[in-house]
Formats: sequence, C-alpha cells, structure tokens
Amino acid sequence: MDISDDEREFLHGMRALEINEAGDEVYVGLSRAESVEFLDLMRQYETGTLPPGSTERFEALRKRHEETRRAIVAGEAPINHSAPDGSR
Repeated sequence: MDISDDEREFLHGMRALEINEAGDEVYVGLSRAESVEFLDLMRQYETGTLPPGSTERFEALRKRHEETRRAIVAGEAPINHSAPDGSR
C-alpha cells in the first residue's frame, strides 16, 4: 500500500496491518482492493474531502476492519506479519 514507513510502523503497532496469503500488505479484515479503497477514503475523511455518498462505504469498511483489529488485540484472532515465504 502507498503508506510511509512511519505510517506503517504506527499501523503495525496498532495491529491494523497484516500480510495476506498473496503476500500483499492489507488492513486486517479487508481484501487488497478494499484496503486500497479504505486508505483512499480514510485520507479523504481525515482531510474533510470525503465525497458525498461515500460515507456509508467508508463506515462499512472501517467497521469491518476495526472489529477484526479489536479481536486481534484481544487475542481472539490471529494476525499475519509474514509473507507466504516467511519473509517480512
């Protein structure tokens, strides 16, 4: 995903990112395509430029991501930080 090293470090600390089966960095609970969409919508939300009509989609993605992230933090779900070949 198109995030800075500082953003990546912060999001890893928050248990918000993982590596999926294809080796892609994704937001937990979301697919690769959803992660890219969520990142774009989140940046728009944070700058107050979220287009009308996008709020419902943003909230649905955020809810699914946050539910998964909270389960990981609580130890109720696994997280994968390694690529399929075992590298990071």
